[in-house]
Amino acid sequence: MIRILSALALGSALALPASAAPTLRAEALVSGDIVTVGDLIDGADGLEGVALFRAPDPGQTGPLPAAAAIAAAKRIGLSGVEAGEVRQIFVTRASREVTQAEIEGAITARAATDYGADVEAIAVTLDGAVAPVHLDAAARGALEVMRFAADPKTGRFDAVLSVAGAGAAASPIRVSGSAVETIEVATPSRPVARGEILSAAEIRADRRPKSQFPDAVAPSEAAGLAAKRPIREGQPLRAGDLMRPQHVDRGSFVTLIYAGSGLSLSLKAKALAAGAAGDVIAVQNVQSKRVVNGVVTGPSEVTVTAAPTAVARR
Repeated sequence: MIRILSALALGSALALPASAAPTLRAEALVSGDIVTVGDLIDGADGLEGVALFRAPDPGQTGPLPAAAAIAAAKRIGLSGVEAGEVRQIFVTRASREVTQAEIEGAITARAATDYGADVEAIAVTLDGAVAPVHLDAAARGALEVMRFAADPKTGRFDAVLSVAGAGAAASPIRVSGSAVETIEVATPSRPVARGEILSAAEIRADRRPKSQFPDAVAPSEAAGLAAKRPIREGQPLRAGDLMRPQHVDRGSFVTLIYAGSGLSLSLKAKALAAGAAGDVIAVQNVQSKRVVNGVVTGPSEVTVTAAPTAVARR
């Protein structure tokens, strides 16, 4: 609502020189809290800076009847204002708009500092939508978090923000919500059966609350590992869900490779234990029945390092 100033200091009425008649504008954009003659009327020679009305609140638009504008102009000595087809003047006050995205960004940065985490790791959710906050157009300072109280376990917070230079008339911005630190976790893009090996192409990177997944597997660590149990599509992977691929099953027949001095000999053997790549397991030579320990070096393959003469005696 635009209000007429209660007490304008008026000088003696000024007579306009003969010129084109002053005319009303259909719209006006003001930056301060006062609407002047020049904001409303074209051709107000010498009187443009005289105050007529209070402006709307920042970011708001108010209708001003043309008759009220003409009457106010006449009171300060500006006569003959022509309205033409203008019946109302829509007066808009410019503003500095603070959006929800800006508020979330400021909270995210503050939470990252307080938590000792990267900004990218903080997920902020406000309690409900926050309407844009309009401040005086002259308030160009940074949006600052003046108070931030958070529960480190749940991430719940209350915060008070303000814009530097907004002035005492600007109300502080109060918000609440949650700000949690997240980590990147691996999730499969398809259901995985027990024993299946995950490829890099089948692993997605998702973010989850760090407090809920202390044993999460990073996407870079999951490729090439096998499922210990059935895993659902999109299920965050934990350390206990995966294992190194099992290349040898207990009781299965394997190729036993004796390697040494640039020579190798392959024999048939029986695995006495299961093993993944790199595991040391016991195997039994099918011919000699001798038991040796070797390293699982591939699917159904166990390698023993030995000298050629020792191999021949076996």
